[in-house]
Amino acid sequence: MKERLITRFLLGLAVGAFAVHIITMLFIYFGSGQFLFCMPELTEKLGHLGAVVVQTALGALFGMIAFGGMCLFDIEKWSLLRATLAHCAIIVVTYIIIAPLLHWIHFKIMPILIMTSMIIFVYALIWLIMYIIWKIEIRQMNRLAEEYKKDNEIGED
Repeated sequence: MKERLITRFLLGLAVGAFAVHIITMLFIYFGSGQFLFCMPELTEKLGHLGAVVVQTALGALFGMIAFGGMCLFDIEKWSLLRATLAHCAIIVVTYIIIAPLLHWIHFKIMPILIMTSMIIFVYALIWLIMYIIWKIEIRQMNRLAEEYKKDNEIGED
């Protein structure tokens, strides 16, 4: 379990550090039509290098928390619903803390509620897609197991 957690943390660190820059560039591009690496407000406060360092560190932290939080699904005593709700809550809370620091949203109730709703919607959509995929795979495995049983019964006769 510890090895899996460390692996997920490291993977999350890398993915988060990379994804934060892509997401920021998309935010800026769709908001103003410019390709900038960091939010202008963050660059104004910290300078270009400082903004890049802070943005990378916060993205890495978010990735580590999101990927590391997937270990909640490995807790055998927890139901799928409990693990899903806990993981989603961790992601939402982390986002609410990090997004204003990156100047992605203003720390006001409406932007936070809108982004929280969007995160929950996307999370639920991804979860539903994965659930359907797993359900199809389980049906296929059950079908193959039944075929294997039948083949073994025929071979024994």
